[in-house]
Amino acid sequence: MTKMNPTIKESRPKTRKRRFRPLSALVVLFAFFVLLSSAYQLYELRKEVNQSVAQLNQEKENLLQQQKLLEEEILRLNTPSYIEQLAREQLGLVRKGEIRIAPKME
Repeated sequence: MTKMNPTIKESRPKTRKRRFRPLSALVVLFAFFVLLSSAYQLYELRKEVNQSVAQLNQEKENLLQQQKLLEEEILRLNTPSYIEQLAREQLGLVRKGEIRIAPKME
């Protein structure tokens, strides 16, 4: 048998046993909960923003359609024939030589 030299140690891998630490588990669990909560809040906020964007886009379409109708009306109001028609209907104006006949009011 061979004797071992007391100055030379046999090299074997050191294995450390890991101990369960409840405090570190709680910290990890708390961090996970905070991340999950933040993710949910971001999801809800994004959903709300998307709804607002959709509503504003719909309002924009309605306003563009209203603008188009008003521009068409402006073009009509600038024609002499439409001005004459409005004057006849709303103000009861007649041309020279015409006689206005009004219905009898009871």
